[in-house]
Amino acid sequence: MGSGSEASMAYKLDEEIMNQVAAIRVTGDGNFIDAESLSVVVEDILKHTAHIVGSFLPGTQAPVINVDDITPSANFSSPFCILKQISCKMDCNAPGEVNAHETTLSILRMLSDYSWDARAVMTLAAFAFGFGEFWFLVQLQSSDQLAKSVASLKQIPVLVGRIQFQKHQQAFTELINLIKGTMEVIRSIFELEKLPNYGRENVPALSNALDHIPIYVYWVIRTVAGCSTQMTRITGDEQQAVDDLSSLAYNLDHNLNNLKMQLNICKQQIEATETEAYQILENQFQTHATITEVIKALCYGKSNMQLLIDGSTEVNFDILKHKYVLLLISGPDVSENDLLTLKQLHQEIGNRGKIVWIPIVGQATIDMERKFRSHGSEVPLYIVHKFSPIPGIKFIKEEWHFRHEALVVVINPKVRVEQCILVEQIKDINSFPCFRKKKIDVLLDGISRCACHCLCVHVRT
Repeated sequence: MGSGSEASMAYKLDEEIMNQVAAIRVTGDGNFIDAESLSVVVEDILKHTAHIVGSFLPGTQAPVINVDDITPSANFSSPFCILKQISCKMDCNAPGEVNAHETTLSILRMLSDYSWDARAVMTLAAFAFGFGEFWFLVQLQSSDQLAKSVASLKQIPVLVGRIQFQKHQQAFTELINLIKGTMEVIRSIFELEKLPNYGRENVPALSNALDHIPIYVYWVIRTVAGCSTQMTRITGDEQQAVDDLSSLAYNLDHNLNNLKMQLNICKQQIEATETEAYQILENQFQTHATITEVIKALCYGKSNMQLLIDGSTEVNFDILKHKYVLLLISGPDVSENDLLTLKQLHQEIGNRGKIVWIPIVGQATIDMERKFRSHGSEVPLYIVHKFSPIPGIKFIKEEWHFRHEALVVVINPKVRVEQCILVEQIKDINSFPCFRKKKIDVLLDGISRCACHCLCVHVRT
């Protein structure tokens, strides 16, 4: 692939272009779009399109596009208007590297209200819309009058009958191969973004890979724009020659290989981080560790600890010393009944123990953090300032059997686990053996109350 390698040098992003891409950030709060559902629709379109290409152009090696048996979300809504705008931008794209680069930057800016992965999927969807429509009409025009009439406006009957159409079999194959490659890059980006992010100190490879997503998205959009231009040339004027897309294919393969390599390294570092946290916690509960050290291993790993959140203020972990610590382990969606139970528990425990909420989240958001803080002020309780995945999640799941329901883990002043109980199973303070009064305490309380009563009667008389 010598020529492709040499051609790719012209496409290498220099520092100035990389800075241009990095400067195009998500503006404002961003518009949400279900990028994964959109990608499912796009992949389904291209899968069926590949079969049609193969049937109308015998000998064309249309690649098999594997689509998992999944469907879009029930609430999915296509961003049709913006897809048409993207399509128009690509259709008006003049040939040449400079124009291709400017078109790509223009699309990135047009979609600046969307996340990086959404920009890639939306651009691919805009192409798939036109590409799928073209081949759908090719397939139906011989048997459906409406399709035949629409196809005639697009010059499809003439095109299909031309030798011009037949001689571009290889070009169509290359187009589908490129689009298949862009889908694989997008899938890899999705997979990368779903990995638990334990922080740069714990998983440096993930932070580095996430930093490069804008560049990967740039190349996805530039590739799709190149495919759109190629499609116009194939189906347009008979005298036009198709473009050489080998350099785009080279860069796409290069990016895909990089992504897969980064994914493997990230998964190894994530597994190592979880295993290390597991071993440290096992050791801590067998030795004379402090509650602060336990929470650091659970939630922070090698990252720096932050103070506990106490309502609108922050407090030091020293406040937990020599206390029973009840670790509340759950996501932000705690039921009203569970919140009432926690309020009651907080009142009954008094100064003997502290409730500390360890947030369990997948991908952190500002709204999620606000929800945790709101509940924390309502109960009240302390919150560990870590609204992202935690390294100790494997230990929590395997040793404390956390699944999804809110769980309370009781740790005594000697930093030993005494009890694990679901919040929904808590009735009152008597659900916790460590807080039940011993018989001697009950007797002394009775004597004290009796003495107080006798004294009051004596004073009144």
